[in-house]
Amino acid sequence: MVSKQAKKSINRYKNFAFLLSAVYQSAHKAKKWRLNLFRSIIDLQGVINPKVKDTKKEEIFLDGIRTLKITTPKSDPERILLYFHGGGFSFCSPESHYSLVSYLADITEMTVFVPDYRLGPENKFPAQLEDGLKSYLFLLNDMQYSSSQIAIGGDSAGGNLALTTLLKLKEKNYELPACLALLSPWADPTSSGNSYTIEMANRDILLGPTFKQIWKNNDNAYDFFIDEKDMDESNPYIVPLKGDYRNCPPMLIQVGTEELLLSDSQTLKEVLDRDECIHEYYEWEGMYHVFHLDARMPETIEAFNQIGNFLKKYIKKSDAKL
Repeated sequence: MVSKQAKKSINRYKNFAFLLSAVYQSAHKAKKWRLNLFRSIIDLQGVINPKVKDTKKEEIFLDGIRTLKITTPKSDPERILLYFHGGGFSFCSPESHYSLVSYLADITEMTVFVPDYRLGPENKFPAQLEDGLKSYLFLLNDMQYSSSQIAIGGDSAGGNLALTTLLKLKEKNYELPACLALLSPWADPTSSGNSYTIEMANRDILLGPTFKQIWKNNDNAYDFFIDEKDMDESNPYIVPLKGDYRNCPPMLIQVGTEELLLSDSQTLKEVLDRDECIHEYYEWEGMYHVFHLDARMPETIEAFNQIGNFLKKYIKKSDAKL
């Protein structure tokens, strides 16, 4: 049974998602003004939604990538979360996720860096992966954090970027982060999983309306960040489900039961089981895609506490003060 606050949130986001789907246009037809309108509407949630009191937002640059450093009085400056926002690699920004990250930083007691990585269709794959890799290596090499101090996280497409950044670090034999926290990760951009159905689109109040438009137009969900001629469904840097996670750090996965991407997380869990990668997996009953965006729900606070407990297992608290 979902909470009263969650029922209100579902109604709010149902209206929000309907507005987004009305603005949707195919990637090859999308005009710049329409993209900007779409992005502006989405970014509004970061302005409207609540933040933790005394949250500090600082703009910095990680190897030239504009980044928001988000802290609260509880944030430990020696415990770092590199967090990639979602948005299909085409929408959202550090600003759209300001509310989410404010609560995430406070409850997990982490210092959170949110890179403004390049978006499509202006910048196609592998631009996003390049930025993910650069931001992590800058924390490691230039800001002198150790890999044991750093977790990588992300929601939706940001979860995809967290996984592909990890796989690229592994391929290049760089030091790997201490752990990963994934919120409804978009691990299957091919939309081949068994939850990508009209029935689930009708249940998914956030993604459902837009996905129905995508299918109606015979588009692909990945069109905004990779051209169809360049799509390789076996490439793990596009489709993380194809990755090899042997000897990778522990991962946490959270997903709602009422979302199109449910099978992404379910299949990712199977892949991690196969590769004997330590992980914690949680399905949130009755929750929509990245329900963490609304911190007014007790479910969101509980989910953040779950993430905080996970992170504390692998990144210990320091005695440092802000």
